[in-house]
Amino acid sequence: MKFYGELLVFVLLFITNFRVFFVRAARHDPLVVLAPSTFIIAILQIFAFGVDVFTTLGLLIALLVLLSNFHAIFRYSENLYIDHYSPLMMVWAVFTSIISAIAIIGIIIFAPQELTNKEINFTESQTRLKGNFRTGFEAAHFYSSANAILYEFSPKNEDTLSDEQIVLFIPDKRADTEHYKPYLQLLADKGFTVYSADFYADDCRWLHTIEDIKILRRLAMVARNELKPSFFAAQREFYTYNISLEINAMLKILSEKYGEDASFYFVSDVMGNTAINDLIVKQKSKVKGVFFLDSVKEYESPGYGFIKQTDPLLAFYKQLPRDKSFYEAKLLSEKTKAQFTEKLTEKMEEKTE
Repeated sequence: MKFYGELLVFVLLFITNFRVFFVRAARHDPLVVLAPSTFIIAILQIFAFGVDVFTTLGLLIALLVLLSNFHAIFRYSENLYIDHYSPLMMVWAVFTSIISAIAIIGIIIFAPQELTNKEINFTESQTRLKGNFRTGFEAAHFYSSANAILYEFSPKNEDTLSDEQIVLFIPDKRADTEHYKPYLQLLADKGFTVYSADFYADDCRWLHTIEDIKILRRLAMVARNELKPSFFAAQREFYTYNISLEINAMLKILSEKYGEDASFYFVSDVMGNTAINDLIVKQKSKVKGVFFLDSVKEYESPGYGFIKQTDPLLAFYKQLPRDKSFYEAKLLSEKTKAQFTEKLTEKMEEKTE
């Protein structure tokens, strides 16, 4: 959806600007209404999917196009005719049309790749949550705001579901659940029910700036890590504490579904590893097995998720090649299954003894 939203914004911008070259006689200019409409869509795009290169560029160009067409919008609203545009407006239209065309090409080139539930055996659902880490989280009504999202990836065939196959995934904050989806979907295809959550509660802040809001946090985390990795590394203990809060919140949520005595497999990527090791010490009974994505040498983007598919522009910046075959996600899902199946087999053997 993010891809189509970005594409729509720049296609509308291109049409809005290119229209000025087709004025041949005095007439109404109805296409000018695309300017405010595109600006609104660009804002909604950012609130829906967050800030990145293309959504930011789209909002900036849409704002400038809206301001430059203010006079034309006024004339159209007053039912007045227009017979020509000024040379300055023509130059501006050329510039913004070129920028829009380049952006359209860029969006297509760096389009994310997705697995669908027609290609592999999984279903996906999301639950909007509201609350905080002090009092807990509960399902948010559709008309109320939410500050957490719980994702569930599960096999289509309900006969394969088992309490022995529940995985809690802990995403790194330089990514979020969205950037691990190929791997999580493939785990579901292999018979696991996988839960992952993105929290944005006000009592667990990561950056202590406005960058903590949902639409900015991931971009801010990536930028800080790329620009000043030493500072980012120095915050590991603080990040571990925050991740521990999130793990405990997820355990509380899932304990309501699977029972207080339920135990789970855990998977994490860099930032959550220490918190999971701490959990093993404090609540060993909750942990059936552990898998760290960054322990696999073939995984080339630790901490960032599977950006070769989910964020090809960032992958290009980090000089990582496209992976249209989903090789990394498939390999890591296979290794995860193998490790957890081995743990399950050992447990069953212990029971028989």
